[in-house]
Amino acid sequence: MTVTLGALNFVLGLVYMGYGTMTAIEMVRNRETMGFSHFGAAWIAMAFTCGPHHAIHGLHLVAEGRDGGPLDLFAVLVGFPAGVIWFLLRVEAFTGGRGDRFVPGNPLWVIALPTIGGIYITALVAAALGVGGIRLDADNFPMVVSNVLLVGLYAAIAYFLSRTQIANRRPLSGWSLSGLALSVVFWTCAAMHGIYALYGLSGRYALDYHGLAIDWLAVPAAVYFLWVVRALYRGRYQDWNGAPAKASAAAAAPARA
Repeated sequence: MTVTLGALNFVLGLVYMGYGTMTAIEMVRNRETMGFSHFGAAWIAMAFTCGPHHAIHGLHLVAEGRDGGPLDLFAVLVGFPAGVIWFLLRVEAFTGGRGDRFVPGNPLWVIALPTIGGIYITALVAAALGVGGIRLDADNFPMVVSNVLLVGLYAAIAYFLSRTQIANRRPLSGWSLSGLALSVVFWTCAAMHGIYALYGLSGRYALDYHGLAIDWLAVPAAVYFLWVVRALYRGRYQDWNGAPAKASAAAAAPARA
């Protein structure tokens, strides 16, 4: 189990850093026509904190004798399919493809997502209550605090991403597969960090200072990302989603003159 969990975490770390690298390249090559993207910048910050977190955790599990927890493995396995879907769509967009799929209507699997999520969280909480050995270790306290903060921040990000999908469903008469996948990714990320904090409290996951530094860097990155998705949801800010229309209007103005 420990080796499987370590390998999955290491792959997740590489995938996140791959997201960040593709986004950075896109921002550079599109900066003249699309301008600066706060979403892209925030996503890069997220990718290069989440990625190292998972990669280092994987190395600790595989190479340094950290004892992997079953709840951690369960959370990673649940979140892995959504992460793979999001990654493949991003690769497709990066190579000039659509980068998304439209899901028309209300298929059963979409309607079932909230129920499945509720069952998932209930099962995690019930299993967490049986972990036992919870203690407030002064050495692990900074690690626990950073991960608890990330639980709240990632859950808030997931909420606004989910609300955006719900708000767009009626006018679009369907759903964005990319948006749904990203929403699920952040809900499961929140759960993963909750489990990480729990295992820190139980002493199963010991403090490591490079992991601690990455997790605390992830907190302002998550705050920035939360600001972006909340502003986009509220309609207070336009990112690259509004840039093509602006570019077209700017190009049409000299022609009209």
